[in-house]
Amino acid sequence: MNNSGIYPELQGRVALVTGAARGFGRAIAIRLAREGAKIIVNYRRSLSDAQAVAKEIETFGGEAVSFRADIGREEALDKMFEMIASKFGRLDIVVANAAFGIPGKLMDASSKHWDVTLAASARSLLDIARRAAPLMREGQGRIISITSDGGQKVIPGYGVVGPAKAALESVTRGLAFELAPKGIIVNGILAGLADTKSSRSIPGADEVIAHARHHTPAGRIVEPVDVANAVAFLASDQAGMICGQFIVVDGGRNIVG
Repeated sequence: MNNSGIYPELQGRVALVTGAARGFGRAIAIRLAREGAKIIVNYRRSLSDAQAVAKEIETFGGEAVSFRADIGREEALDKMFEMIASKFGRLDIVVANAAFGIPGKLMDASSKHWDVTLAASARSLLDIARRAAPLMREGQGRIISITSDGGQKVIPGYGVVGPAKAALESVTRGLAFELAPKGIIVNGILAGLADTKSSRSIPGADEVIAHARHHTPAGRIVEPVDVANAVAFLASDQAGMICGQFIVVDGGRNIVG
């Protein structure tokens, strides 16, 4: 395969990227594919977008299969992992990128919004890890979660997504502790603000994005490829002694008051 990868050990490894139809997930799927990994492009609704990601990967000689599954539903995960076991017989990398939440004020969130958001954004990581671990080879397993500032700070309009991200981070650390003795390394990426469809759903997004552009030391906000590059590193053998940590990819925004 003609690729531009820099981590040859990822050649032939099997990677599941959740929420891979657009945004960060799309960039991560393509980046890992360029390293030679075989990609499961998970999506919840955007069939055409997911197929476009798989097709792009195939254009440079990569291998990808798209699969629809709402990761907040265990029966959907069961079907997806049955496909992974049948088609590939193994799983080396999981990138838990998918998240779902209703933007707005926290006090306005219903119990249903809470349950759905926590299931999709936090509980799903544990549900996926339980199914992925038996398919991972000793010393090669990598699980990488994607979080945001909302897990540690109040972002107006983020609603229950903030608590869900905090829970996701705690689950990431707990899994890192329990799975490291089995040769499965778990880490996360704390991604800064990017101009994506998800960020645009937050009330006042124009002002928030403009403010971030002006106050980020790097001189620009995050692009999906920035997060994808960090994921590729964590998936590689070079990150084997990084365990239970979150790499901040935000151009320095968090160091500015």
